[in-house]
Amino acid sequence: MKVPDFTIVCGVDKKHLEQLELVWPTWKKNKPSLLNHPMVIFYDASDFNRCRQVCYSDIIDHPNLTYTIWPPEHVYYPGDPNDKWTNPQRYKMLAGFVYVSRLIETPYMLKLDTDVVASGFDEWIDPGWFEDEPAIVSHRWNFTKPRDQMLTLDRWASDCRDNLPEFENTNPLNLKPHPDKDRLGHKRIISWCSFWNVSFVRMCSSMAGRTCGSYRMPVPSQDGFLWYCAKRLNKGIVRTNMKGRGWQQWMTMRNIRNHVEGAMR
Repeated sequence: MKVPDFTIVCGVDKKHLEQLELVWPTWKKNKPSLLNHPMVIFYDASDFNRCRQVCYSDIIDHPNLTYTIWPPEHVYYPGDPNDKWTNPQRYKMLAGFVYVSRLIETPYMLKLDTDVVASGFDEWIDPGWFEDEPAIVSHRWNFTKPRDQMLTLDRWASDCRDNLPEFENTNPLNLKPHPDKDRLGHKRIISWCSFWNVSFVRMCSSMAGRTCGSYRMPVPSQDGFLWYCAKRLNKGIVRTNMKGRGWQQWMTMRNIRNHVEGAMR
């Protein structure tokens, strides 16, 4: 079996531009076959000038790069700027990974976060991941925060059932956190390096758009929302170890810089 065609997708705002400038050389050096696949960068409309400057420059010197502004005009994202999980800027940028799927022309898209450093070998993609055309191939993860996110999605599916024929004859996931825990423990994915079936994501974007408003999601988490839909619809989910494939996420600029330096030796 061969690896299906895919498009690399990144989302950048002011914070993530600096990260992408740092990690991009490691992607080119250690995973050079990425340059054989198209790349789409969607950039924050509220920081248009800075994002445009980087996208037009040679910093991201991909030979087949398309950029698009995000979100469309007059789209508003609610939330609390001081809360990690409901921050409207975070919500806005994560929603982009759902709705930008409408621009993708390949069967899959590869979401790479701007805080992931590439190292090791280039032959990192296992063709076996794509047997049976799964909805998701991603790094394995074992909990969801906030703890009630999956119950919120169950309520969304119930409240909007008349507008969600896709969920007909499916059951709620009913994933309840332990009363004493600050998270929901369960087998799921984390999406800092992840492949997404484009037809599936487009379907989910339609479901969200018709029930939550244009370019919004039922929860401010792209991978939580998409994982829920794939699980409820019994779509394929491949949980793998992307760290073992030469990808690693680092959460601070200091760590990113240190590990970029090591990866470029």
